[in-house]
Amino acid sequence: MKNMMKNYPYYIFEEECRNLIERALNEEEIKEEIKLEFPPSPKYGDLSFPIFNIAKKYGKNPEDFSKFITSKINSYEKNIIEKVEAIGGYINFFIDYKKYSKIVIESIISLGKEYGNLDKKNIKIIVEHTSVNPVHPIHIGSARNAIIGDVLSNILEKAGYEVKRHFYIDDVGLQVAQAAYGYSKIRKTEGKKDHFIGYIYAITNCIINIRKLKEEIKKINNEEKIREKIRELDEWTSIANELRLKNEKIFDELVNEIYKSEDPEGEILELLRRYEKKEEEAVKIIRELCELVISGFKETLDRIGIKFDSWDWESEITCWSGNTEKIINKLMETEFGRIDRGTMILDCNAILEKFKLKFGVKEIPPLVLKRSDGTTLYTTRDIAYTIWKFQKADKVINVISIEQRIPQIQLKLALYALNLGDLAERLIHFGYELVHLPGIKMSGRRGRYITLDEVLDESIRRAYYEVSKRISNEEERKRISEIIGIGAVKYALISISSNKPIIFTWERVLDFEKNSGPFIQYGYVRASNIIAKVEKEEEANYEALNNDYEKQIIMKLSLFPKIIKDAAEELRPEIIAEYANDLTSIFNLFYDNLPVLKVEDKGLRNARIKLVKAVKIVLENILSLLGINTLEKM
Repeated sequence: MKNMMKNYPYYIFEEECRNLIERALNEEEIKEEIKLEFPPSPKYGDLSFPIFNIAKKYGKNPEDFSKFITSKINSYEKNIIEKVEAIGGYINFFIDYKKYSKIVIESIISLGKEYGNLDKKNIKIIVEHTSVNPVHPIHIGSARNAIIGDVLSNILEKAGYEVKRHFYIDDVGLQVAQAAYGYSKIRKTEGKKDHFIGYIYAITNCIINIRKLKEEIKKINNEEKIREKIRELDEWTSIANELRLKNEKIFDELVNEIYKSEDPEGEILELLRRYEKKEEEAVKIIRELCELVISGFKETLDRIGIKFDSWDWESEITCWSGNTEKIINKLMETEFGRIDRGTMILDCNAILEKFKLKFGVKEIPPLVLKRSDGTTLYTTRDIAYTIWKFQKADKVINVISIEQRIPQIQLKLALYALNLGDLAERLIHFGYELVHLPGIKMSGRRGRYITLDEVLDESIRRAYYEVSKRISNEEERKRISEIIGIGAVKYALISISSNKPIIFTWERVLDFEKNSGPFIQYGYVRASNIIAKVEKEEEANYEALNNDYEKQIIMKLSLFPKIIKDAAEELRPEIIAEYANDLTSIFNLFYDNLPVLKVEDKGLRNARIKLVKAVKIVLENILSLLGINTLEKM
């Protein structure tokens, strides 16, 4: 369906307002951009045009000029506009709801799941998200990344883009080599694989740090520095005690194996070097480890309904292909490459100045392209990966923590240095803030984190407690609790703007009364229950829908395509959640105050049934975008 936007009721209304204003201004030989806005209250209409800037430009009094233009508009023929009023420099347009209600409700019912779809753009977008290092399970912080990436992808698809979801497997980093080293000492797993490897990684890292600190203390003569190192050692010893309590047998076995080695750190670096060179034994152990962790990731992601089109191995794309080496050589040939004590460096500030770029930061540190020992860093390899992604897409969106802002800027600067500025301009870093659980400080290296699996389990358990008050069948209780619990976590992680940290509290996550997954799901259940009781649909009298609650719902429903457009253009998935909360809140007021099935007037009864059906469709479409399952009862 081409030109879908123009066919949606809201855009028909908006276009009519714009055309009427342009016609009136043209008659006065005035040509200006028409920017419409929503008035603060329904008493000022459904759309408003502030005339202040135009009046000022042409030396006219805003109030008098708005009245003059309004009088001209009122002399024209109109379609779905009931009246136009001038108030204090604003031209306010009021919809003719007798006409508008019918076209809004019937367009939603006829389009169903396609309502809100925008025109096909013929633009390919890769959204790379989640991309958790394969050394520990997905925790609640990286879960925000996964939910943002998935919902953003869904929105962009509905907005007409061709979207592919990519997971970047960072199998070349030092962390993976550490985890693989620890795993190689015991070569077995217990329980969920990603959780177990996370435990092995934390033990390995902890013991290596303890050994390293003990050696450093022996060599220090300064009393103050010794005390400082002892404080560090005490902290790591405390962490070791915590880790041992989780599984004494595995802890002791691994510690004994690590202490058999004279130089664990050297062995880890050697393992990493051999892996980068694709040596068979190194590949075998690191790939085995990564596959174990990824299988755990997939189990967790399946629980929350997140799938990927492509799992991209860093080693294959950037190292073994020789692409990273080629890029380093090209960058070193530019005026921005230099060598400092055997380390290859890219002068990022020089690139900033040369291309007159502004990223909102005064200074960018140099990018280390290659260490003196010959190994490469993540950001350098990411340059090769980015170029690879652009061979498959017109635009690339990297969903990565706001903490990675500088590396993401360095990545763009490297592209400019390679004369690939056009790619840099089509590369978007979608940053997001952290998730805070009151009283908990997370660290993967220390084995201190709350896994997404744990959060989901707890959410389902709490939902079960609430559901048990309403549902007696045990099988139904479990099914409904799982859908509510998972939906609650997903909504909580997407409903807050990405540039704000999330304070994760159960009171907010499972609030059945407002702005939560269960709240939206319950709104859908209410609409479904009404529709389920309808035996036969008859002719509706849409002109009878003149209550303020009804008008508010109709306007809100008509705005859904605009919300999709805004969310896609501004890359703001949270406005979908905000819209869902607003629509559900208005629908609840309608539900609590106006009868539907018991209305005696058949025409009004059927119009309200159709309105509820439209609400049900839009709520289902919203929940689908948010990746939240619907329920028929709860």
